[in-house]
Amino acid sequence: MSTSYVCLVIVTPPTSPRYLIYEYIPNGSLDCWIFPLRENHARRGGCLPWSLRYKVAIDVARELSYLRHDCRRRVLHLDVKPENILLDENYKALVSDFDLSTLAGKDVSQVMTTMRGTRGYLAPEWLLERGVSEKTDVYSYGMVLLEIIGGRRNVSRVEDPRDRTKKKWEFFPKIVNEKVREGKFMEIVDRRLVERGSVVEESEVTRLVYIALWCIQEKPRLRPSMAQVVDMLEGRVRVDEPPGSRMILVDLLAVDEDPADHRNLARLLTSVSSHVDCTSTYSLGTTNTILSGR
Repeated sequence: MSTSYVCLVIVTPPTSPRYLIYEYIPNGSLDCWIFPLRENHARRGGCLPWSLRYKVAIDVARELSYLRHDCRRRVLHLDVKPENILLDENYKALVSDFDLSTLAGKDVSQVMTTMRGTRGYLAPEWLLERGVSEKTDVYSYGMVLLEIIGGRRNVSRVEDPRDRTKKKWEFFPKIVNEKVREGKFMEIVDRRLVERGSVVEESEVTRLVYIALWCIQEKPRLRPSMAQVVDMLEGRVRVDEPPGSRMILVDLLAVDEDPADHRNLARLLTSVSSHVDCTSTYSLGTTNTILSGR
């Protein structure tokens, strides 16, 4: 399997401060190409056409599959998100930022690690301290895949229709679930693509949405491996409709500072715990948390 990663060019001498210098990737990170840019945004970006979005989805899946199945020691990236996916001059996706990753020998049954990652991409079993496995990155990939399709963050703050002076958290995967039940797959697609007349095949949208929903199943054992995800994306295996998910875990890390949210947190944890039957062989060694920004 041909894979590409961002190359480490040089490590500066052991003086203070020290720097890691990587190769220059001209098109920057994926988030600048799938999310609308802010007016004062100076970085290069735009609206990636559908064909390139599909290609990026395959590139990232192949690279994560390589880390899982073809390395001498398995690599858990643990922070898969658009900001950590770079695009070269040909818009080939390159997985980057391995500073939160963990190595695991193929015959190792446990890895001691701290909880880490970014809000909106963390798998339920990790937040519940049930341990991590290769399926943890599969969940994060599924979240990224939904963002590639929809051109929006999976967790965002929106105006509360009941009180316009307040904002509430909105969970995009729940919206996707509703659209799938209604058979309105094209309403999931980034509106900018539709408005600009980009060619978007509904069969491809259906395939990607189904794959994403398989990846973000709350029960890790129901998620496919990254090798299976590659096969699905490339059409070598049929993609069946995934089972419905209650999606109880909207995002424990998206809880507001409102005291009412914190009073409901214990009840939410108890409810989620009964629905997430993590069978991971990797255990979480401490409750310390390392969270990176978007």
